[in-house]
Amino acid sequence: MNTLKLTERTTDRIEGSSIGNILVQAGRLTTQDLNRIVALQGKENILFGEAAVALGILSEEDVRWALASQYSYPYPGADDPRLSKDLLVLHEPFGSRVESFRSIRSALIFSGVGKLVSSIGVVSPGEGEGRSFIAANLALVFAQLGSRTLLVDLNFRAPRLHSLFQLKNNCGASSLIIKRALMEDAVQQTSLGTLDILPSGPKPPNPLELLSWNDTKELFATLREQYEVIIVDTPAFGNTADALVISGLCDGTLLVARKGVTKNAAFGQMKKQLDTAGAKVLGAVVNEVRREK
Repeated sequence: MNTLKLTERTTDRIEGSSIGNILVQAGRLTTQDLNRIVALQGKENILFGEAAVALGILSEEDVRWALASQYSYPYPGADDPRLSKDLLVLHEPFGSRVESFRSIRSALIFSGVGKLVSSIGVVSPGEGEGRSFIAANLALVFAQLGSRTLLVDLNFRAPRLHSLFQLKNNCGASSLIIKRALMEDAVQQTSLGTLDILPSGPKPPNPLELLSWNDTKELFATLREQYEVIIVDTPAFGNTADALVISGLCDGTLLVARKGVTKNAAFGQMKKQLDTAGAKVLGAVVNEVRREK
């Protein structure tokens, strides 16, 4: 099984220790610098991190890393510049925009995700509305919570997840459905530990038929046995019937609309079709983040 490295930084967790001690033990801070920081902290009555940054001894990134270690919080970082800027959880792990994803995660957990609901299809009416962006960041925040998480790309027509994470796409979901690959060959592991990614794989000539096969249902049954949370990226709902079929494979569906792009009529028609098909709609997200070009 291939492994995607989201970060090269590794250190033992030092829960309960001060961030100063964490940084010293990790070799990022000398005892002499620690004393200088503590002196300024006491003099100005400010936080340790603020004092360290003010003295130019530590960067804000160093402080965030130490806080993540202090609270035993999985922090993947974004050391690989090839990783898309759309992966906000990697590039802005403690920013306000990522807090929005954590709020969505909390709402989904209250809806039964991780217990009664394990697989979530992320759908929207048209192109460029942020399905891949929402799916990828949701998968990351669920993985940070410690849930065994799988991010799946079932957009066989225009897959994008592999490019966000800089993965090869020569083997993936389509390969598993037609039984031309083993799970360990198709699923890509990440260094986050709790997050795996299943790219779309080679583009099939018959995406809709492939999604409708019993083999696809059997694949989902297998994945549910291995993962607590499965986030599924889909094609535009209004272009083909693919997303409607995928919603039937998933335990729940998350609707996405993009401000200034999604039309009310198209969104309403999508919701009506999902209701008619008996899909469980978990909620809706309005995406206002500009898509990376």
